[in-house]
Amino acid sequence: MLKKLILGAIALFFIFVGAMIILVGYTIYNPNSVFTAFSSVTKHFTSGVDYKEQEEYFLQGVDTIHIASNRMPIHVRTYSGSTLKVSLEGKAPRFEHGPFIFQRPAQSGLLLDLHEPIASQWIHMTVNGEEYTDESDSSLVAAVYLPEKFVGTLKVQSHSGPIEFTVDKNQILEFDLKSEVGKIDNRAQMNPGAATSADQVTKVFVVTTSGNITVTN
Repeated sequence: MLKKLILGAIALFFIFVGAMIILVGYTIYNPNSVFTAFSSVTKHFTSGVDYKEQEEYFLQGVDTIHIASNRMPIHVRTYSGSTLKVSLEGKAPRFEHGPFIFQRPAQSGLLLDLHEPIASQWIHMTVNGEEYTDESDSSLVAAVYLPEKFVGTLKVQSHSGPIEFTVDKNQILEFDLKSEVGKIDNRAQMNPGAATSADQVTKVFVVTTSGNITVTN
């Protein structure tokens, strides 16, 4: 029995060596075919798949909302509902299924982190001296729906992602916009008479490092 196992192992070894010799020989004499095969395989594994994630949060007893992201584009808009709605839509890596919306514990506030897909969907290789690089087309965009009647503090923070805020003309919000190197464009028109006191005005802080900030109606 042991002799058969040893002979079987030796046979498998020679089969493996022979297969490698054939593969190397084919690679040398058919580099274009090999390169095309590698390219086809990497495109399959790096191509993103359609993805959508939605979360809804009740704001009873919540006076502070903090939403943070690294580079994901964020679009905030007000609506007539009573809950905070957050949705992510776009493409995610084939082997990464989320979720990408994470809530951190807080006593009287709502803290949300929007995570981007892991940047591992990137391949760089050299075949017969020819370099090949392919990067995943995965990309998610966040949409945040803020209740019009929410009164408190909203902070939206990003490192390099653009942030766009759309507000109704009949509202009154107090904006504090800061970006170290990104552009800030505030073209929103609001109704000063929408609030009868300062306590009814929602304070909005939008902070980025290099992302652009846009506020419109």
